[in-house]
Amino acid sequence: MSYGLQIASLVIIFIVVMEFYRYRRLNLLTTKMFEVLIFLSVTSILFKSLCIFSYYNPEHFTILSAKLIHQLFYVTVNINIWMIYMYIDLRTRSIKNYTTPQFVLRILPLFLSFLMVLLGDINYYCEPDEAYAYGIIPLSSYFAFSCYFLMIVFLLLRSEHFKEKQYHFEFILFLSIWLVTALVEYLCPYMHLSSASSCVAVLFYYLIFENPKDHTDKDISSAFSRYAFEYTVQEFFKLRRHFWVINFSLQNVEAIRSTYGQKACIECLEKAIQTIPEFKSYNIFRTLEYSFGFIINSKEELNNLYGSYKLSDRTLFLTDYMVAPSFSVCSIECPAIVSSSEGLISLLAFCKNGVESKSGSSIQIIDKSTAEKRNYIAAVESLLQKAVDEDGFEVYYQPIVNSITHKCVYFEALVRLKDKDTLGYISPDVFIPIAEKKGLISQLGDRVMNKVCSFVRKYNLDKQSFVGVGVNLSGFQLQDPSLPYRLHQSVKNYDISTKFINFEITETIAVHSRNAVIAANIEKLKKMGYKFSMDDFGTGYSNFSNMSSINYDLVKIDKSMIWQAFDGKNRKSMTVLISIINMIHSIGCTVVAEGIETESQAEFLRECGIEFLQGFFFSKPLSEDSFLEYLSKLDDDSGVSELNILKK
Repeated sequence: MSYGLQIASLVIIFIVVMEFYRYRRLNLLTTKMFEVLIFLSVTSILFKSLCIFSYYNPEHFTILSAKLIHQLFYVTVNINIWMIYMYIDLRTRSIKNYTTPQFVLRILPLFLSFLMVLLGDINYYCEPDEAYAYGIIPLSSYFAFSCYFLMIVFLLLRSEHFKEKQYHFEFILFLSIWLVTALVEYLCPYMHLSSASSCVAVLFYYLIFENPKDHTDKDISSAFSRYAFEYTVQEFFKLRRHFWVINFSLQNVEAIRSTYGQKACIECLEKAIQTIPEFKSYNIFRTLEYSFGFIINSKEELNNLYGSYKLSDRTLFLTDYMVAPSFSVCSIECPAIVSSSEGLISLLAFCKNGVESKSGSSIQIIDKSTAEKRNYIAAVESLLQKAVDEDGFEVYYQPIVNSITHKCVYFEALVRLKDKDTLGYISPDVFIPIAEKKGLISQLGDRVMNKVCSFVRKYNLDKQSFVGVGVNLSGFQLQDPSLPYRLHQSVKNYDISTKFINFEITETIAVHSRNAVIAANIEKLKKMGYKFSMDDFGTGYSNFSNMSSINYDLVKIDKSMIWQAFDGKNRKSMTVLISIINMIHSIGCTVVAEGIETESQAEFLRECGIEFLQGFFFSKPLSEDSFLEYLSKLDDDSGVSELNILKK
């Protein structure tokens, strides 16, 4: 009797079941469908074994009971085939809720196969070595298989996952094995391969999709992986479920890592998970590298969490030491705030360093304004990448005037994004940090330098009475060892004197000038003849000892210090400003005051001995054409003699 294949199939499925229920499982519709598929597969194999037994032991069965056993077997087989199709359909559909016509189309072949089982006939062929059933009832399974097999092929051809080669080989292999077993079963029914077909389906789904070991985070055993989180929220969005994500982000990562090592950061996450009340009742996910979270499905549960949970940064006892981690906690309502898994991950990354809490709870509620800000940043990132690829930048020039004559003798190059139609004006304070983060700052800097040099050479500005042009360098640019060569190459290509170029670096960067690469780059550029300015003085550490590490030619006092000194309420600020001007002069540097907006400010600062003034009182940043028009109104020879300090 042919029980060997049935027994082998049951053993394989039993091993899968043991492994599957050995680990925590995701609470998903597809996972529940897989559990149903296991049950149906085992049931159909048992009914198949009973059918085989009836062939060789007819004395134990009446005609009616034998037919009933076969009907039950083919019903379970047909449902099994339908479940195999539905699982793939739910895995690959963009929206998992069906309209009535869509559901009817998917259930129709199964319904027709039920009618064939209920109303059809069945006959038996029995020989000592061969026994099987034939007739309309057995044909019902081939009918169901043919329909759903073709529907799966059509479904996969339309699926984006399949087109992107995701699980491409696995699906082809499964469908090939499934088709071969069905054909062999049809041509050689005495081999009874239906059990093997069910076993292959269970094994395929387990190995590719439902292995809980693949869903467990490799670093934190008590948490599901980020992949599991992304797939879970994808399914929730596809089902159009309403849910909230509660996310915990470790804030003092650098401090912990530098003191205790990378392993301590991961251990902090694991220990912190265990401090959450009833954490075992939640599916805890690793959401980002140093973040974890869970999903809440009811408003009542969320309100209870808001009312009872208070963020307290407690000391955690790790393996070898005690650590005091700091966490920020936020909640995001889906799909009200964000409606896709990609958008959710992006928003979590945006909020990982904490946002301002707008409630009394220590859980920070992410609202639409935060999501819109993140969307704006994402749009800027996209626009920035396009601008770098297609040279979508403009350079504007802001005049810097002599404090006595108010004539332009110096100008600063300021980069602008060309985007008047979509996002409008984008501040450099927004897109420059994004360019640094995305690794685009070097390309951006090179383009700006070439545009500046091209503009200077086109109108021979270096041959006129100008002292020079200021070009900003970011800290990320200065950490590139190839920077001096690239900048110098641009200047030499346009035959411009190195003394005409003044690189402006912020006070914060100056603090890090002890960095070996930054210090080496600055030194190389100064030896080539380039000048350096400290930009935004007064916004960073304001430490004069840092100025000694770089021999600056010019110091630009930030507008915040200027405005504070002239607000009329704080006389101490004016005293501090005057003292700073005197100290800068005492170390041999020229001073530029930024943010000048009134004549009284300009006059007072002139009396304080400041050489250069910059601000909207004289001119806003101008395009090339507007800047040339501005210059045409000035006497080229005026006010230059006082600027020789920069020509030394």
